Amino acid sequence: MRPRSSLAPALLIAAASLGVAHASGFAIAELSITGLSEADALVANTNSLGALAYNPAAMAFHKGGYDLGLQGIYDHTQVTPAGGTGTVAATTPHWQTMPNLFWSDKIAPHIRFGFGINEPYGLQIAWPAQTFPTLAQGAASKLAPTYTQLRLFDVAPSLSYRFGSVAVDAGADYYDAHRTVLGTPGATVSGSGDQVGAHVGALGRWGTVGVGINYRSAVNVPLDGTFSEAGQSSIPVNATLHLPWQLAVGVNDALSAKLGVEFDFDRTGWSRFSNIVVSPAPGADVGGAALVTSTYDWQSSNAYRVGLHYALSRHVRLRAGYAYDVTGATNSNFSARIPDANRQEFSFGASQRLGAWSLSAGYMYVLFNTRTYASTTPFTGADPNGTSAYNGTYKTRAQLFGISISRRFS
Repeated sequence: MRPRSSLAPALLIAAASLGVAHASGFAIAELSITGLSEADALVANTNSLGALAYNPAAMAFHKGGYDLGLQGIYDHTQVTPAGGTGTVAATTPHWQTMPNLFWSDKIAPHIRFGFGINEPYGLQIAWPAQTFPTLAQGAASKLAPTYTQLRLFDVAPSLSYRFGSVAVDAGADYYDAHRTVLGTPGATVSGSGDQVGAHVGALGRWGTVGVGINYRSAVNVPLDGTFSEAGQSSIPVNATLHLPWQLAVGVNDALSAKLGVEFDFDRTGWSRFSNIVVSPAPGADVGGAALVTSTYDWQSSNAYRVGLHYALSRHVRLRAGYAYDVTGATNSNFSARIPDANRQEFSFGASQRLGAWSLSAGYMYVLFNTRTYASTTPFTGADPNGTSAYNGTYKTRAQLFGISISRRFS
């Protein structure tokens, strides 16, 4: 039997640590540029093609069409570690881009079929190896959280049916975690995996008032990967990524012929993200016992959103939004790999209609609360989560930019 590498447990603790994102935990709420512009308050919207990704039941209120967007994210994260010599900035590439698409079409008078492609979870974070004094030297340096990345796409086909003023939908979510890279000094884990979940929703419109609800199921994504250490052959490993369930409800009202408003409430089941167990793959010559169990113990959390849209003219629409998003990351097992905090989101945008076509642009500023972490639990040489190894003051700011083109079918 091959002896276990001393770096393997240190590195694989990172397996569930997926980086700083711009909604609760490591979720990404922005599924369209219209959503980005209105702080993602669209679950009860029956008018915009950019709302279909948030509640596919809305397809039944349209003849069909598509919305294709591209958004860029610029973020900056820093920490002033306790016992350190000053502030250290994360070395993550500041600019990242993500596409999104939703397409739908009429297949019968009251039935619509559509699908969305987006990136609902992910992003990345990297820290210099000497950032945290406790993890800067000796055997503990093998636990330094130097790099973590996840890219996870969702392909979501849906079927919507309308009867009278109400539409319902059901569909699948195919999650492809196609790029997972986890690093500490001297070693790397890379892997991928996929799984299928489900979503259901409903949307009703009565006069000027719309009411919507959308639910996406929890999913356990099996990850298959390799552990690579300089000078040794790779070890195949397995883990499971527990994605949370998501519930969104909203009310939309046309306050006048030009002005509309929507209020949304989101609930995310982050309590499923309690731990991760990383084990050698079947047949790996390192024994069958788990290499590591890393604890997170997150809690389910809420987000509160308001979106506004104003018809400046027949062809130009202005948008704005605000959201307060509560983190699911608790103090009991805080990790510098996901230095999450409560945040506020401020957004605005505009769209120009050109016949059946529309062009949209949007901007969002994400202001994270400063998070000062001061654990009294000493680091004992195992999992640093929830210990004094990560004590310090964490600050994050992010900006999102996006453009999209959409076309309505006649």
